[in-house]
Amino acid sequence: MLLPLPGAAQTDKVSPAAAAAAKPAAPGNAGFDLDMLRERGIDPQLAEYFKEAPRFRPGVTVITLFVNGAKRGRIDARFNDKGELCFDKNVLDKGGLRIPDRTMGSTSATAVPGSLPTPVCYDYKASYPQTAIELRPGKEEVALIVPTSGLRPNEGDFSGYSSGGKAAILNYDILAARSQFSSTSSDFLSANLELGFNLQDWIVRTREMYSAQDNTSQRQHLYAYAQRTLMDYKSILQGGQINIASSAFASGPVTGVQILPEAALTDTGRNNVMVEGIAQSQARVEVRQVGAMIYTAVVPPGPFALTDLPLLNATSDLEVTVIEANGAQRRFIVPAASLHSGTLGNQRGYSFALGKLRSLGNSTGRQPWLATATGGWPLTKQTNVSAGLMAATSYQAASWGFDTRLFDTNLSLQQRMSNAAREGERGTQILVSSSSILSSSLSLSLSGTQQTLGYRDLMDTTIDLQGQPDWAQTRYRGQYTASLGWARDWLGGVNVSYSRSVQFTSASTQRVIGAWGKTYDFGTVNFNLEHEMGGGTRNGVSANTFYLTLSIPLGKRSVRSYINNSSGYNRLGASVNEQLNDYVNYTVSAERNTQSRETDLSTQVAVLPRYAQVNLGYSRYGSGSTAYNGGIRGGMVLHEQGLTLSPYPVQDTFGVLKVGDVSGIKVSTPYGPVWTDLWGQAVISQMPAYVSSRVEITTKSLPRNVDIKNGFKVVDPGRGSVNYVNFEVIRVRRILLNAKGPDQQVLPKGAFVLDADNQFVTTVVDDGQIFLINGIPGSQLHVQMPDGKNCSLQYKIADKPDPDMFFESTEAICRPDLQARKPGVSYVPSAPT
Repeated sequence: MLLPLPGAAQTDKVSPAAAAAAKPAAPGNAGFDLDMLRERGIDPQLAEYFKEAPRFRPGVTVITLFVNGAKRGRIDARFNDKGELCFDKNVLDKGGLRIPDRTMGSTSATAVPGSLPTPVCYDYKASYPQTAIELRPGKEEVALIVPTSGLRPNEGDFSGYSSGGKAAILNYDILAARSQFSSTSSDFLSANLELGFNLQDWIVRTREMYSAQDNTSQRQHLYAYAQRTLMDYKSILQGGQINIASSAFASGPVTGVQILPEAALTDTGRNNVMVEGIAQSQARVEVRQVGAMIYTAVVPPGPFALTDLPLLNATSDLEVTVIEANGAQRRFIVPAASLHSGTLGNQRGYSFALGKLRSLGNSTGRQPWLATATGGWPLTKQTNVSAGLMAATSYQAASWGFDTRLFDTNLSLQQRMSNAAREGERGTQILVSSSSILSSSLSLSLSGTQQTLGYRDLMDTTIDLQGQPDWAQTRYRGQYTASLGWARDWLGGVNVSYSRSVQFTSASTQRVIGAWGKTYDFGTVNFNLEHEMGGGTRNGVSANTFYLTLSIPLGKRSVRSYINNSSGYNRLGASVNEQLNDYVNYTVSAERNTQSRETDLSTQVAVLPRYAQVNLGYSRYGSGSTAYNGGIRGGMVLHEQGLTLSPYPVQDTFGVLKVGDVSGIKVSTPYGPVWTDLWGQAVISQMPAYVSSRVEITTKSLPRNVDIKNGFKVVDPGRGSVNYVNFEVIRVRRILLNAKGPDQQVLPKGAFVLDADNQFVTTVVDDGQIFLINGIPGSQLHVQMPDGKNCSLQYKIADKPDPDMFFESTEAICRPDLQARKPGVSYVPSAPT
């Protein structure tokens, strides 16, 4: 038994004599037998150090810090010779604690020889006597309970987060599709590429979009910019070909610079935009904004919902095109007013932008210079106000707005006023949005945009109107949306969305989407409805569609059947979906058309071959049409240790992990699971800035002969940093020896097993078994018997271990030392070849 050190992990070898000295002095006595410790050559002060309470060893230890019950993350903490926590600048910053006036002087933490000077330890408890410090060395944690007067004001402090690093990235998303009809065929190809690098917290990115339809092709350069977070000002500096990140004005892409608040703490990097619709076949959906295609995807038949779209801005409408397998197309507009639900609770601050408008694609519009300035201020805890100005060549605009919370309703109001001097037009636009929780089961969201005939966005003034005298009349006078959600246990969940757009010519379009779903013991039933009023049919595609589906889960497999009504005739279908393993998911579908009396077949396979995402699809419609599609997406990171592939696109803040040189290890990251490559490396493709991220090894994926010191890491990344996470591994060889003496008698239980230096290794257990945690071929081992006699172990073992075996078992003979070979000669013969 080893000397018990409360809360401290023992890794050093201890002699059997020292192990025997660890016995308590008497039953019920919390102390140690100090006389025996002296006899064994152990300093009695060691027992005194650990007698009263668990303590950390002197020096630097990585711990998790808690302050008043809130987790503050991992930190390098120092402990002095008494095991007391050093309240240095690092601990105070990480814990959000005020800096005391007094320091601890000479009682600062013990310095490690050859290390940098030890930082000053502040006497925090003298300044705030109510502070309680709980040390948890067994869990590598320190919990502080401090008075509120000892906490810093609640403001962003990012000093404890990582920074720096350098790496280059490439993200790719490639989609190819081919449709064959009875006498014609059509091909489509799109490639979305993003290239860039991170260097000392600078983020540089450029993005290209290429698409080709049969004999026509288009290349769009969406942006190229450099960005850096200004920590002292809690702002972001961005320059190059950018999109103005201001909700005060609708503007297109510019070439210039802008400064905007760092919104990491409000997670505004993601958006809550959802584009919903119904596809009648395996269709391709294209989403455009400001004339540029920002997203495309293939969706299966039935309802679809596209989320977290890469918007160019939050003030321009989205144009959605659904292209069916037979080439028919349907378009609808998602109004800009529904792209966000107000800014209440978001980080407020100032934004400035200066640049020249640039065109996307083949646009030939004017490209004026422009400047914007916007600001936001909290009026009360429940109300924010904002204002902004824009000035451009022959164009000026102003904006004001507010967000407030009344009871359970969030309300946002914004007014924009414009002066288009070149056109001689003035006007105003008002945007209103609200979201309400009417009861525990009922919610309502509304949005509306109304503008006068003379109102112009900046982009409106860049259009060449020659030959379009009625252009202004064809614009939207008003856009309105409403969404109602209701959920009850007996009913399930119901959601109805309505949108209406009215032009100045009084022409209007209306669209209703309804959804109901309820889960029963046998499965889930869903009903989806899409209805366009006043539109009839468009390009041969019905404007009225409903889907009724039944999904039944069967373990990793699920069965889905449905009925789809469109244009007065029904389609009956069924599909099977199965997740075979971590890498393969497939769907097979069959559908019967009651009008043509033909059967359609389709299949879709999603493959994750560790370092990319691959999607393959095939469809056959009736007897004369077939469609194929294939896509691949992922990322690459070129860093100091080589090139590493990622199955996910790499974002602005990322990392590279390493698990020794072991390949195929599964690691959980914030974005999803990844697997190490041949060099033991993998990419952490996305980590939220200024938020602690967990990275954890799935230990079941480790080879049997590999141990890991710590399979869990916490990373605190700063914006634009490249984070390197290293998991130290130990290759071990576990050996179970069935040891006997020369007389074939099993060795006595409790006998000590020692190495060549007489250091304790383990003990003999029942039936003469000896378990070696890390056996080494060629090492000398001998056994110390209870009667004082010694013998040397001899056994045969293969030169190389089997990585699929947890331990190896072999027979061993323990021969008396008188018969043993000379010192320095191995007692472990090599296995025969």
